[in-house]
Amino acid sequence: MGAVRKLVAVLGLMSLLVIGAAAPAQAASSAERAYAAAVGECPVGDFCVWSGSDATGSICNWANADADWYSAPVVCSWADNQVVRSAMNRGQSTSYRSVFFYSGANYTGTYGCLAQNGGFMNDIRETLRSHRWRTNAC
Repeated sequence: MGAVRKLVAVLGLMSLLVIGAAAPAQAASSAERAYAAAVGECPVGDFCVWSGSDATGSICNWANADADWYSAPVVCSWADNQVVRSAMNRGQSTSYRSVFFYSGANYTGTYGCLAQNGGFMNDIRETLRSHRWRTNAC
């Protein structure tokens, strides 16, 4: 009977180790799913922002710089009353290294930047209003 108890104890410990090892993999796959969702929805060459985390909610996207998201040429209909929660830069031009995005119109109040070719930021929680591609890196 003692051997059976030892076997049960060893198997129980092994199952705890397996469960513990799986937890970080689940967290990583959540980030990977968010990135994959963004890639799937943001057109190649564009800068995209979403009203929800993990590239969910309403999306606005641009192929060119925009000094004011509240007016033409491209109007982001929700940006004036909702914060941006996630963003992706799928810009591919070799003339630029990143896209800078700003809290104010006309590229004022710098908030952040994303690298070309798939830079992604999640859970931003900021009001943003303009962006432009730049030759300098983030």
